[in-house]
Amino acid sequence: MQSTRAPSAIVTGVALIVLPLVALALKGVSTGWLMVIILFGPIIGLFLGYALQVVIAVQGFLVRRALFAGSADAKGAAVPGAAAASRRAALAAWTSLTGILLLGVFMPDGGDNYFGSTFQLWLGAYGPNADAVHAATDALNTAVAGIAALLWLGGFVWLAVEWFIGLRRRATRV
Repeated sequence: MQSTRAPSAIVTGVALIVLPLVALALKGVSTGWLMVIILFGPIIGLFLGYALQVVIAVQGFLVRRALFAGSADAKGAAVPGAAAASRRAALAAWTSLTGILLLGVFMPDGGDNYFGSTFQLWLGAYGPNADAVHAATDALNTAVAGIAALLWLGGFVWLAVEWFIGLRRRATRV
């Protein structure tokens, strides 16, 4: 069996590794008590999830015989379902990545300075108009953060399921 990696698969694999770190940096701009709680609470679960995501990125998109690459048998015939599995995995990955990036920007946080989210910080939630910025954006911020969390977690679970199915499919072909 031979496998070809499309440039979009490589971009997806690299994005799965890099963009969660970008999201963390975006959230780091408006760090408050929520980030402190995360650092002392579910941080091990987040690290394990990120490690799994890196494994999925490498096995699924970046290695020569990637699980989610368009596959062909020894004669060059397409493997049934490979293209559809590749599209589903890429869609799951980008759903998760969209969610984590939006969450990095819109996740509300507080603390002594009451910055809010990075989005609110960008709009001036630290200056003389802080109360007006919060009044105008709190509802939007909370709604986008909630949707982003669902996209992130839903996309991550979907991607993990696609990866597991790909591993099983590969094991049955061998």
